[in-house]
Amino acid sequence: MQTQIVQVGNSLGIRLPKVILDELALTKSSRLHIELTSQSIVLKPAKSPRHGWADAFVQCSAQSADQSLERGTEHASLWGDVPVDEGWGDDV
Repeated sequence: MQTQIVQVGNSLGIRLPKVILDELALTKSSRLHIELTSQSIVLKPAKSPRHGWADAFVQCSAQSADQSLERGTEHASLWGDVPVDEGWGDDV
């Protein structure tokens, strides 16, 4: 597959074919990582700095709930024995 370099303001850019955008689920706000290797330019979708956090929180929550059941406590949270729904209060 080929594409052409185009003028974008004072810069140059390339247009990515729709089939590539769809395959990688890229949108106009997607960020790409650029690598130069000998005579090639490699573009890769950039991962979010928080990539994988949601899965990690779900896993931690599940582990915490399992531990709470083993201890017989009602509240399972990421903060140990402190229920998540307890706020800081106005006195802090």
